[in-house]
Amino acid sequence: MSTLKNLEGIDKDFYKKLKEKGWINPSFLSLLNILELKKFLNIKTSLIKKLSDLDEIIDKYKKKNHIASKNYFNLAQSSWHLTTGSINLDKLLLKKGLPSKKITLLYGKFRSGKSQIAHQCCVNSYRQFQEKLPKYVSLFIDTEGTFRPERIQQMADAQGLPVEDVLKRIYVIQIQSNSEFKLAFAKIENILLNHKIKFMTIDSLTNYVRLEIAKKEKEVNLIITEFSQILRKLSKLAIKLNIPILCTSQVSSTMSNFNFFDIVPILSTTLNTYIKEWILLGENPQITSMSENVGRRFAHLVNSEINAEEIIQFLITTEGIIDFY
Repeated sequence: MSTLKNLEGIDKDFYKKLKEKGWINPSFLSLLNILELKKFLNIKTSLIKKLSDLDEIIDKYKKKNHIASKNYFNLAQSSWHLTTGSINLDKLLLKKGLPSKKITLLYGKFRSGKSQIAHQCCVNSYRQFQEKLPKYVSLFIDTEGTFRPERIQQMADAQGLPVEDVLKRIYVIQIQSNSEFKLAFAKIENILLNHKIKFMTIDSLTNYVRLEIAKKEKEVNLIITEFSQILRKLSKLAIKLNIPILCTSQVSSTMSNFNFFDIVPILSTTLNTYIKEWILLGENPQITSMSENVGRRFAHLVNSEINAEEIIQFLITTEGIIDFY
């Protein structure tokens, strides 16, 4: 991800203010306008007028965020489901997939398949609405540098979908600091409304909250309160806009052994207040060490308002998420 280091030669004081905020990410800055920068950074109007280069960079990245056309058809407000691409995974969620009006949480260790499913759902959302919503978009908030256009290409190719069109329907916001994360959420509702987005994923939801707690620069209770406000807003948006929201989370366990029941998501108590559908993802190293099982993963429905606890298996392949039988 490129940064704004080239601005340092134009005005060192301004660049310093951006750097102090952690705002050197052009993709994030494209969410703002010059007046908002002036307000948040408390800088002089005369300085803003000199930053024509910043205007150009922001405009450039706004175009890269793949804004959808306003021409689309509204769907009925009854709940609907977005398939994960796996019958087995969908089975955990009323046999239909990710439910609208709800947040679904995927959590697990590195390589458990969280980001893979997030990518797959972006492709599947295009396929699910392409006949009625040719201008359909999904929103991918990337806090860990996990978004991979080449992965979208593989998955879209496997389904016979037009790769370039699928990619440009995904609105990607890349976040590089907790400050960016919180400010982006102040704009999320407008983004979802203005672009009629039908699916949203955050990979990962807890990344910068975890880092902020680790820094010990702020009271933990205050950090959790701010995080709760974000969760509350997400929950309301899922209901108001009738969309499924998929969030991923790291886990607090550092165990090397495969044991579902000893792993919990970071800030699990806070998450449980607003997210009722929890799926734990994992792999058994003894199984995946064999070449024929390298993509084999487990999914455990740990918590649900409706469905019974269950464990299923699925496969991560070059073409995407498929069932394991």
